[in-house]
Amino acid sequence: MIHKQLIQTILAIHFDPEKGTPYWLEQEQKRSLDARKQIRTCADFHLLGPMRLDQLRSRPITDFIPAALLPELPKMILSETGGTTGTPCRRVFTPKEFNHAFIRPWLYAVAKRNFPVKGRWLFVGPGGPHIIGQAARHMARAVESLEPFSVDCDVRWFRRQHQPSLGFTLYLEHVLDQAMNIIASQNIDVLFTTPILLSALAEQMNSRQRLQIRGIHTGGMVQTKEMTASLHHHFPNAVILPGYGNSLFGVTFEQEEPAPDQNSVFTMDDPALWLQLVPTASDDDIDLQTVQQAGETGRVVLHRLDPSFLLINLMERDCGNYVTAGDFRTITNVRPLKLPEQNQSSGVY
Repeated sequence: MIHKQLIQTILAIHFDPEKGTPYWLEQEQKRSLDARKQIRTCADFHLLGPMRLDQLRSRPITDFIPAALLPELPKMILSETGGTTGTPCRRVFTPKEFNHAFIRPWLYAVAKRNFPVKGRWLFVGPGGPHIIGQAARHMARAVESLEPFSVDCDVRWFRRQHQPSLGFTLYLEHVLDQAMNIIASQNIDVLFTTPILLSALAEQMNSRQRLQIRGIHTGGMVQTKEMTASLHHHFPNAVILPGYGNSLFGVTFEQEEPAPDQNSVFTMDDPALWLQLVPTASDDDIDLQTVQQAGETGRVVLHRLDPSFLLINLMERDCGNYVTAGDFRTITNVRPLKLPEQNQSSGVY
């Protein structure tokens, strides 16, 4: 869980009556709270009530940034979600927050899993407003690699196509053709893309090209045990390192490779992040006070405390399990949560 001192420090910024964050000051008033006094630990987060995605989708981004930090906007990094459950949500990161959310946990996982360094990367994924493209460049450079060769993949356009429609097929072929051009002409030994795109790419690569791959990082969607086994079959020389994360909170990684019959275990290294597992329920019936124990399936509720942007009680689209009782820094068996009110669209991300 998030340390008590960090909670007090961040809440002092966002709930400052004069230079705080408009959205959170509104919530404080609506719920008749004095957040800086009443919210002392993670156990008190429920007092703020659920944070609704429609607010992040529809309100100006400055409603979620403390007034005291608005002069720093030109230095901040803008991020948008892929729109899996609706129109995109947006947030900002300071460069330091971006590093803590995406790069620092990556480097720790690289060291633990012996992921290859100084390689030649190919990134096939969304650029534009999605922060993952920026993360890919920083991740590659952090392991002394050239920034990735890249193919921009508009995942929102993929979602507008219905499999196996002609539009979906033609756009997938377009993306794969660009990726294969890079693989054929460059000495690519690290791949970063989604499990589905990677599987499609593997079918077009020849044996020599697949054997040359030493490292694979997947993201954007859940990588199942079956997908992992398939990737090991296609790329027997590769360290395969999946990540679980999104554009709002950053990324968590495996610390150890799971056994073939086990799910990935993701570790929250960032002190500002807690993925709380609460009893599975719809948005209107969510119980924010209860934390599930090991063996109990729970819906992921996101808490991320940054000076520039505060996320508390944001309900995610996934469910999962804690690994051992009382250990709230690891999560496993992450998978999509099916709820009537969630209009999740399928695709490649």
